[in-house]
Amino acid sequence: MENKTEQTVKTTDKNNKWWLTLLIVLARMTVGATFVFSGFVKAIDPMGTVYKFEDYFSAFGWEFLAPLALLFAVVLAAFEFLLGVNMFLGSYRKLTSWLILLVMSFMTPFTLYLAIKNPVSDCGCFGDALVITNWETFFKNIVLLLLSVFLFRFNERVRGIYNKPVQWVTVIFILAFVLSVTWVGYNRLPLLDFRPYKNGVNIPKEMVTAGKSHTGEDNFVFIYEKDGIKKEFSIDDYPSDDSTWTFVDRVEKVSVENLEPKIKDFNISSPEGDMTTDILADTNYVFLMFSADINKADDSEIDRINDIYDYAQAHGYGFYCVTSSSMKDIKRWQDDTGAEYPFLYMDEIAIKTIIRANPGMLLLKDGTIYWKLSETELPDESDLTAPLNELVWGKQRTYNAELRIWYISLAFLVPMLLLLLTEKTVAAIIINLKNWRARRRARREAKKAFRKLESEDDSLRTGEQNDK
Repeated sequence: MENKTEQTVKTTDKNNKWWLTLLIVLARMTVGATFVFSGFVKAIDPMGTVYKFEDYFSAFGWEFLAPLALLFAVVLAAFEFLLGVNMFLGSYRKLTSWLILLVMSFMTPFTLYLAIKNPVSDCGCFGDALVITNWETFFKNIVLLLLSVFLFRFNERVRGIYNKPVQWVTVIFILAFVLSVTWVGYNRLPLLDFRPYKNGVNIPKEMVTAGKSHTGEDNFVFIYEKDGIKKEFSIDDYPSDDSTWTFVDRVEKVSVENLEPKIKDFNISSPEGDMTTDILADTNYVFLMFSADINKADDSEIDRINDIYDYAQAHGYGFYCVTSSSMKDIKRWQDDTGAEYPFLYMDEIAIKTIIRANPGMLLLKDGTIYWKLSETELPDESDLTAPLNELVWGKQRTYNAELRIWYISLAFLVPMLLLLLTEKTVAAIIINLKNWRARRRARREAKKAFRKLESEDDSLRTGEQNDK
């Protein structure tokens, strides 16, 4: 009887274990993927995260924290990405569960406050990659908080993908990867562009209404004829019982709605008036140097920028600096850098949307973006030896998001997979290194103890000789 009872309990435990394991794995994937995505899009576009932090500081009256915005952006991106990957992989299960629960315990009431008071338009959780309302963010966090409580209770029941001896290796690689992505996004331009100003985009086309979109509310109209008169009927009221009507045709009507233009804020002006149309309609090449705040602009590449301006002058290309700064700040920049190019004006937020670098540059032709680059990527004088149409710098560059995602994914997944396939070997090497260090430490301590004994013995002998 006892054996049957024990067998029943074991069978019940097994039945309970499989569905609990499945729930734990699904919760890990959901929470982990959310944190990975949130951290990754922040790392890709660190300046976008900086701007969002500055919005928060301004809304709460914490402008004194603005100089720390970049540090906060980098730390937050790395922290979220690391937590997400660790949760997804089941690494450091207890610590990761603790940290995620703490994060969600803070973020859930905070996003409720944002939803009620609305100090900023969106929380910036997913950068420009996915913009959601503050209420949507709050409800998303409710789900994540519940999953975090569940994982806090049960996460340790399912082992991780990597064994414990090599988990610290994955942490180092994860941090190195996410910080490298952040470095590229800050010192150059984001690897993935979530904004409408991509290479190859024709700005005038994106400024008009994008057309109409299928809403999914399709319906059929039935056309019947009677006494030479045609009439349309819906599926609910067509004359199925009236033989005097003759069926003619059935037509599918598709419901559509107007789409908003993707680009609304590309407006450039000068003291004399609007310059937007003149620049976008120019059939020749036009260099546009953008600086949202010229007081904060990096002038380390100013010689390169001045050389490009001289090149544009020599070949009849347009060159303008587009900024939102005051005349006083522009005059200071001219005095400090020797800038001779004309200055135009645009809204600060629009400039920050167009390009993250300060300064950064676009090459336009017929209103199409041929390329956009940070100041460190610009061509130097030795590269500009002929008209642009004869140089690689005058060719239109294309933006292929899918290809970039593949490259980034492979850069992360291949090393992680190699470590997974060789983790036993790596773990053995780590253990041998630890044992070697332990033996080396033990030998050093033994030598110290031996020297100490010799020293004490010599002292005793010296004392005995003095007594004699």
